Amino acid sequence: MALPWRRFVALGDSLTEGVGDPGPGGELRGWADRLAEALAAVDGGLSYTNLARRGLRTDEVRRLQLDAALALRPDLSSALSGMNDLLEPGFDPSLYERELGAIVGPLRESGAVVLTATFPDITMFSPLPARFLTGIRARLRAASEAVRAVSARYGALCLDAQDLPEARQRQIMSVDRLHPGPQGHVLLAQAFARILEEHSGVPIPQPENGNVAGKLAQARWLLRQFRPREVARFVYRFYLAPRHPTGL
Repeated sequence: MALPWRRFVALGDSLTEGVGDPGPGGELRGWADRLAEALAAVDGGLSYTNLARRGLRTDEVRRLQLDAALALRPDLSSALSGMNDLLEPGFDPSLYERELGAIVGPLRESGAVVLTATFPDITMFSPLPARFLTGIRARLRAASEAVRAVSARYGALCLDAQDLPEARQRQIMSVDRLHPGPQGHVLLAQAFARILEEHSGVPIPQPENGNVAGKLAQARWLLRQFRPREVARFVYRFYLAPRHPTGL
């Protein structure tokens, strides 16, 4: 059976860019690349473009990537974004929901099948004291509810990451404890492959665990990217900054 899609375009931030999943030469792979490889194994005529870039909030993904994505006329797309929104001490779930909807809506109106995903509880893997983590969990839950609402509104295919049994296993995380590691990216690619197989009725091979960088390779990649100011900014804004009046 042939795939019902010819053009896969991925939008998003560092998660979809592939941060946490470096290849042997330091190039990033990530769940979207791995999923595209699985789809190409079914249909070699599938084209794939990854527009995702690290550090972007959802409004920036919309402004910088949406028009380029629509110009490629995708019939399959992904819109995973939001962790950088959560970095903001004044995170507003309703604003995040509107911005995500402003990406997913036009993609769906163009005829594309759109993949989305909720947020796993990354605080399970944080080395910080528990008193710093309560607000983060609230933000993650609120953001996940926004993803579910947008997905239901526009008919996107939503992966509930928290429902994956492996989501509670430390080995799926990268050494930075924020992004998935190679095993986590493989897990996401496999979960999306199952969703697309169920949606289309076309058998899709499970992305394999091969060519996975070890912890040492991940650490080397992370050190090459290390920026002390960015790390300090992250720790302050995500863990220590005053929370929004809503409690998020």
